Amino acid sequence: MDLAESEYEDSSEVMGNEPKLDVKVETSPTEEDKDQLTVKESSTEDIILTDSFSLEEEEKVVKKSQQQKKKKKKQNKRTSLTSLPEEVASNKILKKYWIRRYQLFSKFDEGIKLDEESWFSVTPERVAEHIAERCRCDIVVDAFCGAGGNSIQFAFTCAHVIAIDIDPKKIALARHNADVYGVADRIEFVVGDFLSLAPSLQADVVFLAPPWGGPQYLNVDAYSIESIMQPVGGAQLFKISLGITENIAYYVPRNINTDQLVVLAGPGGQVEIEQNFLDKRLVAVTAYYGELIHE
Repeated sequence: MDLAESEYEDSSEVMGNEPKLDVKVETSPTEEDKDQLTVKESSTEDIILTDSFSLEEEEKVVKKSQQQKKKKKKQNKRTSLTSLPEEVASNKILKKYWIRRYQLFSKFDEGIKLDEESWFSVTPERVAEHIAERCRCDIVVDAFCGAGGNSIQFAFTCAHVIAIDIDPKKIALARHNADVYGVADRIEFVVGDFLSLAPSLQADVVFLAPPWGGPQYLNVDAYSIESIMQPVGGAQLFKISLGITENIAYYVPRNINTDQLVVLAGPGGQVEIEQNFLDKRLVAVTAYYGELIHE
């Protein structure tokens, strides 16, 4: 997913066509014609010499332009490095996510704000768009909204979004970022514990994207669902959500133990397990339950 840039120089100016010789010769020229012919030939030679000189000058100009572009590119690179947010500049891991910032939010440069944890917990925008389309409904609960990546996309497909987070700073970030996308008026921001609020919530769909424990989740071959929100555990979190609706989308690490996702469906139940790819790279898994399953 790393971004890469390449620059190609246009050499068409240097490799232009040489001027065609346009000299007319008659079989029996008069003296006046010979004089005129000589003038024409000399004139054409002068043009060739002049054009040759111009090409040499053009080559120098193009070469100088290329050097200036390289110098400017280096300056821009230095500027980019020095303009990193403080929490990113001092963290090698976050620098990797900074490079991918436009994958997290396409409108990043329009004022998106993230704290340190949000850099590696926000759902990439294209993945969030896809999930929001599958969860299209009247009311959706984003149980762990964080900086608002999923809530923003739900606001484009659902009539009302209830965005919950126990951290008031995350709610402030989510509200700000929703303003950037112009959808804050469609989102109800709630500071609170989803586990405590769940019994009082009514919604058509519940989206679960609980904390995975940071990038360390990749240190195991098969991530256990019981590692989520210990000591509660991912299975109990799912059970609590069933009290609201059976239509649940569960966003989990790409190395999740999928057998555990099947068990959540219960005897005779169904689950659709979807792998989420970004730029041909597996980034996460989403399990759909209830009416969210594609027939």
